[in-house]
Amino acid sequence: MKGLLSLFLITAVATSACGPFLRRMTVSSATEIFRDGQAAFSREEDLQLAGQALASNLKFLEVLLQTSPDNQELLLLASQGFGAYTFAFVEEETTAHLADPEAAHLHRDRARRLYLRGRDYGLRVLQLRNAPFVTTLHADLPLFRDGLQGFRKEDVPALFWTAYGWAGSINWSRDRPDMLADLPRVVAMMHRVLELDEAYFHAGPHLFFGVYYAARSPALGGDPARARFHLDKALELTGGDFLLVRLFLADPYAVQIQDRALFETQVTSILDAPADLFPEQRLMNQVAKARARLLLERIHELFL
Repeated sequence: MKGLLSLFLITAVATSACGPFLRRMTVSSATEIFRDGQAAFSREEDLQLAGQALASNLKFLEVLLQTSPDNQELLLLASQGFGAYTFAFVEEETTAHLADPEAAHLHRDRARRLYLRGRDYGLRVLQLRNAPFVTTLHADLPLFRDGLQGFRKEDVPALFWTAYGWAGSINWSRDRPDMLADLPRVVAMMHRVLELDEAYFHAGPHLFFGVYYAARSPALGGDPARARFHLDKALELTGGDFLLVRLFLADPYAVQIQDRALFETQVTSILDAPADLFPEQRLMNQVAKARARLLLERIHELFL
């Protein structure tokens, strides 16, 4: 952390006092450090430490983007970072305040704004890679889908994290019809990810659709059979080591179909999983464990 602080100070001086060449050199060095350091964050097991560090580094990324606004690697790191940070460290706090309407509104608004930040950084990457896509952003849905066909497998990270942030912002804006209207675009974008690379980010597109179809009742467009298909596919692709898959099998899937036995099986398997089950994603597995403990405390509320 001391090294990152020193780099931050050097960058601040360089970007304010030196010429363009030196600024580019400084941003390039910082980008390399962020790229290499991403794995260290994913391996962290202390949630409080990870949350504090990630919040600081996201702000640092935004400082760098002031100097290099079209740096696609920095934009993608920011898009992924804001999405992951909001899911791991902001959503739980937001849920904890739902009983207090005023506090809940403030926390929902924060989660929405942070997810939108991640979405917007991702959109900038997509626009830089595929300029014609800009013209379809606000077009009707068929034209939007046609615009997505211009993206290829190398665009999957930007597509995924843009859609992820967009979906997250909509999830915390259910009182905003204008934002709910964008959901079909998110679904179309994630379908394109699924077509191009179903295994990206530990079967991320399958996880998305598993939650998408499980979180709503059939009367509101949910589909338990399709949800189970995607969640089972995610289990297959990850070997069951990425515990978020089991978390989503418990909630929303098992809760939606009121299968208490499945819920208990998945929550127990998460809590009993060894800390070194998937070292490369230890942080997200710790998030799954923390959420599983909270779900277990609420089991009598979730199953009638």
